[in-house]
Amino acid sequence: MRFEPSCSYESIRRKTVDGQTALAWLSRGREDLCWDKFLQESPPGQYQQSTMWARAKEAGGWRPVRVVLTLGEQIVGGFQILRCKRWWGGIGYISKGPVVSAKHPEMADYAAELARDVSRRERLLALVVQPPDTCEQMAASLAAGGFSPGAPVDVSMADWYFDLRGGLEVLESQMSRQTRRKVRQAVRRGVAIREGGRQDMELFFHLMESTCRRQGVDPSPPDVSHLLALWDAAHPLGRLRLFFAEHDGRVLSGLLCIAFGKTFTMWKRGWSGMEGEGRPNELITFEALKWAVLNGYDFCDYPAFDERMAMAIQNGLPLSPEQERSRYCFITRFGGMARFAGEPRQFYPNPLVRSAVMFFKRGSTVRRNR
Repeated sequence: MRFEPSCSYESIRRKTVDGQTALAWLSRGREDLCWDKFLQESPPGQYQQSTMWARAKEAGGWRPVRVVLTLGEQIVGGFQILRCKRWWGGIGYISKGPVVSAKHPEMADYAAELARDVSRRERLLALVVQPPDTCEQMAASLAAGGFSPGAPVDVSMADWYFDLRGGLEVLESQMSRQTRRKVRQAVRRGVAIREGGRQDMELFFHLMESTCRRQGVDPSPPDVSHLLALWDAAHPLGRLRLFFAEHDGRVLSGLLCIAFGKTFTMWKRGWSGMEGEGRPNELITFEALKWAVLNGYDFCDYPAFDERMAMAIQNGLPLSPEQERSRYCFITRFGGMARFAGEPRQFYPNPLVRSAVMFFKRGSTVRRNR
């Protein structure tokens, strides 16, 4: 897509990369159609780098700083930092970025360099970066560019992934026989699926909250205002879908999905805990996958999968009894595969802070190895 810098953009750098002049532009704008379109058309592009996601995260105090790289009039890469102030300083997070065009992989090193420069410019105490799931070049550039492994915040390291390009028939064939039977059972018992609207967000949050209580964890996001912010940012663009499973007028379960680029993400789910024998969770999951296939999505992502289970499955190892009883095992019965996300890395712009972090990190490593 042709890049047209608006008044919200500031030219901050130019550099010759492989004989071409690349310009770097900085913006704090809440909306950026050019950047979002670039993300949707780039295989490494994910919703976490979109302006839609930045607007949704405003409810938690995060603000965007966006850098776009151009050659001529075309966007060839960039990243979005979400920054948040804490009492001890500002922290920045590049989630699933930087993103560079497959036609210009040489821009990965420049993007890593710019991420360091912008973190200094913004006076961040720390910058956490998790590269895109499908971009090995960006991961290598971060490793070579002064970003050390690890992160001072929790970062999901695995997900469960479906390839939908074979169509509905292939998808159903990959489901376990028991799961297909449970889906049919739900239909026979009269469980129905409907799509919800903004007015249903509080209902969905209560379902999610109920699930979290049973699992002994805090709900994330922590309140309905965050969900409403996401709805207002994403639904007008057709990038959010809310499904409910109901029986005899009772809402049993809900599923909130993000549609971005060619990937459909089953982002959050909630279950009342009632009528499990009616199989509402199996039906709502199948219908969401079916919706994604019929609406032309190539992939479906179930995020925040258990890392140890993913490792065991990828290595063909048997699951422990505890793992087989876990909530993660549910999604594996629909087919799909485990996938690991890019390794998170961190950068501390202040050299004194960077030295202190490395000192304590070396000390903890020595203690673990004793």
